[in-house]
Amino acid sequence: MKALGLLSLLLALLIVAVLARKQLSAMHTQGPGSALSAASAAGLDVPMVDGPEGARRVQQRVQDDVSRMMQDRASQVEQGAVERP
Repeated sequence: MKALGLLSLLLALLIVAVLARKQLSAMHTQGPGSALSAASAAGLDVPMVDGPEGARRVQQRVQDDVSRMMQDRASQVEQGAVERP
């Protein structure tokens, strides 16, 4: 009886391992290029990063955009144009 339980547990672990390996290999074959093409197809502006300096520029741009949106939202709330959540 214990052997049957152990055998079924090993079989379940084997199935999970095979599925996990298949999923991971599928993720590696897609790569970042597919995300880039999907974003471009959706009409999103995808900045090109060329080294550490480019990464810093993109990070600063995102930080500036978020700060500007937060300030705009705060001014809208203060003016009563938008209800507070």
